[in-house]
Amino acid sequence: MPVQFLCFLTVIKVGCGDSDIRTQIFWSCSKHSKMLNILPTWIDCIVLMIVFSWLKLLQQRKSPNYPPGPKGYPLIGNMLEMMVSEMWEVARKWRSSYGEFIYLKSLNQTVFVINSYEIAVELLEKRSLNYSDRPSTITLSELQQWDWAFTMKPYGEEWRRLRAPLQKFFDPANLAQLDNVLEYEAEKLLHNLIRSPGDYEMHVRTAVASFIMTTIYGHEVTTSDDPSVNLAKEGVEQVSLALRPGEYLVDILPWLKYVPKWFPGAGFQVIAERAAKLSHDTRRLPFIEARDKIISGKSTSSSLTEQEIERCQKVGGLLSEEDEDRISSMSGVGYLAGGDTSFAAIMSLLLAMIAFPEVQKRAQAEIDEVVGTDRLPKLSDRMQLPYCMAMCKEVNRWNPVIPFGLAHLSKRDDTYNGYFIPAKSIMLPNQWAMLHDPEEYPEPSIFRPERFLPGIGERVQRDPAKVAFGFGRRICPGRFMAENTVFIMAVQILAVFDICKALNDKGEVIEPEVKFTHDGVARYPLPFECAIKPRSREAIELLREE
Repeated sequence: MPVQFLCFLTVIKVGCGDSDIRTQIFWSCSKHSKMLNILPTWIDCIVLMIVFSWLKLLQQRKSPNYPPGPKGYPLIGNMLEMMVSEMWEVARKWRSSYGEFIYLKSLNQTVFVINSYEIAVELLEKRSLNYSDRPSTITLSELQQWDWAFTMKPYGEEWRRLRAPLQKFFDPANLAQLDNVLEYEAEKLLHNLIRSPGDYEMHVRTAVASFIMTTIYGHEVTTSDDPSVNLAKEGVEQVSLALRPGEYLVDILPWLKYVPKWFPGAGFQVIAERAAKLSHDTRRLPFIEARDKIISGKSTSSSLTEQEIERCQKVGGLLSEEDEDRISSMSGVGYLAGGDTSFAAIMSLLLAMIAFPEVQKRAQAEIDEVVGTDRLPKLSDRMQLPYCMAMCKEVNRWNPVIPFGLAHLSKRDDTYNGYFIPAKSIMLPNQWAMLHDPEEYPEPSIFRPERFLPGIGERVQRDPAKVAFGFGRRICPGRFMAENTVFIMAVQILAVFDICKALNDKGEVIEPEVKFTHDGVARYPLPFECAIKPRSREAIELLREE
């Protein structure tokens, strides 16, 4: 074997050590070869060229300066650490070891966790043109066919075309036309709570879903078993499941998508087939029902779908297939996203009223003083109810519905504070860490609406809406509607009812467990016992008058 080749193997074995040592070893071997009078052959020349080229590459190559982060494992990197439950809390605890900007690696994917509000604003808002893409997965986009939802599309013309009408419809200037619909749904919720207070979770979900269905499709939900409610619930659950890191192996090994569903171990293909049908039904069925009513003149309520259909008819006369694809996609996103998040927020508020009864008493006192007891609160009362507004803000901070935010994707290479951010990096805004930062929100586990009210010598803390609804161009287009929904349902419930700790069969108080679960994206309170009681006979009479 040529000595130069032996020297090559020696350099390889030294690996990534000091380049000077590798050079010395190489020249020592070369010197030894001369001493042995071994004539170089053409193979030796090729080996020498490879060695010199490789050494030059090693000397020129500099490891990118990434932020600090947990070391991870060979090949898989930090994949296992990213698959833990409540990753947002794990990442928040990493702050003490690695800081506010954390580097992770999952197989070949670069991931950055943003624990700081300031860093999130700098990257996701001030540099939003570079950080407004979304990462995609084989499962969601190709197999389950949720790629029609613009929330999963990359930033670009198609994304803007689908999002713009939804954003305009839910703009604060346009929301006033929905006040009557929202107040009507809140009053329906109160009546249902009078009839069967133990079913409060079902009543809240139905009320929120009915408001969403009315505003998006012009369809009022009258029963809890409405097919549209169940369809949306199943759709959200399926998408949330598919978004869990490592849930489907095909997202790690993309070639598995070609495996037929009958092949042993290909159960994900069967799941994907069912999910694809659910995706189609979620997008098309409510839209088709609304479209047919609108075109036949049988629609009884104005809606987003009606406005878009009428606009298309004015422009082109007929509703084209392209129009239907666009409207059904846009409406489907509002249908899926709106109800689930508002439901989770209202359930968190009810839990907080039990766990922190002093907040409930102060909110009720403000309602009684400002509104009185002869009518229900209205959205127009909001500015005169600052404590109630602060209470709703605190819901978003205390239990953010989407604690880990929705991932952004970088388009181009970038640097921040000297750290390198490669193109196609996943950026995870840790909204939980930002909203539970003790520097900004002292005693973050305590539900304290006073944080957002001016006080003597105290600083008003950052509005959670700046974090909880996302960042930059990917901020939630329905955030103002969500705030209105939580506010009106909260103040009307507190105007009429006391939310109390439940009693067991022995008459003993059941202390509520402040615990939460999550479905992959959204975070909900675990089922909890509570007693919802009318505050007075006058409150019940008030409902009858309304």
